Amino acid sequence: MSLSHRIILPLAIVSLALLVACGNNGAPNPNKNGYTNSDLTGTYVISFSGSDVNLGTQTESFFAIAGTITADGGGNITGGTVDINDANLGGAGVFPAQALTASTYNINSDGRGTGVLKTPQGNFGIDFVLTSDSHGLIMRFDNGGSGSGTLDLQGTALQGQLSSLAFTMLGTEFNSDLGFNPVGTVGAVSLNPGSGAINSGIEDFNDTGSSAGITDLTLTGNLVITSGGNFGTATFNTSFAAMTFDVWVIDSTHLKLIETDTTSGLALAGDAFPQQSTFTAGQLVFAVAGADTDIQFPFAAGGYVTTDANGNLSAGWEDFNDGGNPNTIQNFTGTCNATAPFVGDRCQLTLNSFTNGSSQSVTFAAYPSTAGLLLLEDDSFGSFLQGAAYPQLATAFGAPEPYGLNLTGFNDDQQVLADGKVDQIGEFNATGNNLTGAVDENDVAAAQVSSSLSGTFAADSPATGRGSITLTTPRTFLGQLGLEYYVVNSSTSLLIESDADQVTTGVFELQSAPGALVSKSQKAGSTGASSIVALTRTFGKSHMAAKRRGK
Repeated sequence: MSLSHRIILPLAIVSLALLVACGNNGAPNPNKNGYTNSDLTGTYVISFSGSDVNLGTQTESFFAIAGTITADGGGNITGGTVDINDANLGGAGVFPAQALTASTYNINSDGRGTGVLKTPQGNFGIDFVLTSDSHGLIMRFDNGGSGSGTLDLQGTALQGQLSSLAFTMLGTEFNSDLGFNPVGTVGAVSLNPGSGAINSGIEDFNDTGSSAGITDLTLTGNLVITSGGNFGTATFNTSFAAMTFDVWVIDSTHLKLIETDTTSGLALAGDAFPQQSTFTAGQLVFAVAGADTDIQFPFAAGGYVTTDANGNLSAGWEDFNDGGNPNTIQNFTGTCNATAPFVGDRCQLTLNSFTNGSSQSVTFAAYPSTAGLLLLEDDSFGSFLQGAAYPQLATAFGAPEPYGLNLTGFNDDQQVLADGKVDQIGEFNATGNNLTGAVDENDVAAAQVSSSLSGTFAADSPATGRGSITLTTPRTFLGQLGLEYYVVNSSTSLLIESDADQVTTGVFELQSAPGALVSKSQKAGSTGASSIVALTRTFGKSHMAAKRRGK
């Protein structure tokens, strides 16, 4: 499939008062790569999502934030506007157009930084790593919750530039039990270039492990960009739900969406990209994440597969981690058949000898886009998987080179899905087969810490683009991480964790020299990984777990 080599990580957000950011000014900073506060200058679109924690009521909920921040290059956030979607904040739980008041940020020389978003709903700590002056990976970094996403220098888009879009979003049933019911959606729209009305559209849902009756739905509505070109609104109507969204424009190839209605019963956030409709023969790499059958345990899978021009898949390799039990499946196969009447917009992907926590023919709704093949499990086997696949343009990442890192998932080994939300932002330099750097971790609002890290990596032989990474920190709580990586191109690799202590997915991206503004075609980390890293952020719980991991 002819897809761009941009990847994304997207969405998340936050809680009530008492949220204090933990700075990393005194944290390990082994790599002096030359970044300063001046590398964050201008207006950036931010989005992140995850689990919000209400310590008073001992509840968690899904949260999402999307909007803009303005940075002056001197350590000050001078303004911005964000939408917040969070049941734990009370009322209807939807807070659009929240104006940011003045706050500060600080960036270390390795590109890692911290800051505070001051909103009328409370203060949210953020931790990020810049991979250029125009892009970075971000997580929430305070004692009120945890989640991951992205930040991107804002551009504009004209209505006429948005002819056909594919989208991926994820969230929860808003008022079910504060978030234990994951909901994901993927779809595509063809827009009237003048009015923004949806001429034709299709959408698929997975609601808590089932797509029965809610797949291949006709979608109507609109997506309208304002005259300024940097903001818009959308209405998506199907037989399953009628939803409204704010649309935050990064550029004509990437939009951020966050739900703003209080009537659909859903809370969703995600991304939209230009559609593509053709397959190109060759190897794809993929990552999907969510929950296994009966939504019991967190689940993540990654690997590679060969496709022909008709979407027939062969020689697939799947690494997976099911609730802290990692394993591998080799030689899975599949087919991706176009579905009428939307041929070219969507295909139905059926995988054989691929696991979602049990053995069966797993199916996905698949939408080609410039950000990857957007995937959502659409069978009714009781599992929930969402992610993306990308044409593989390289089989190795460069060394010596610096990289930004983001992982998101769960760290209560062998515990139920909602326990132990964890997010990590890091930076490492790769030299030979060795890695040195630092990582900041937020463990479901229990601890925010920074540690140095060291490690090694080893590529498969013969080269497939797959390899293994071992990362070690001096702190026993974080300890040692085992990761499998899958190279998309020379600047971007997907990750899944392959040890027994955590189930996480993520990405690492080449870090440009300070001062660089990465072009659209070079943005690794601005698109499809939001459909990867955001996946494990959907799940909250009705009550805090009594058992915490004793490390």
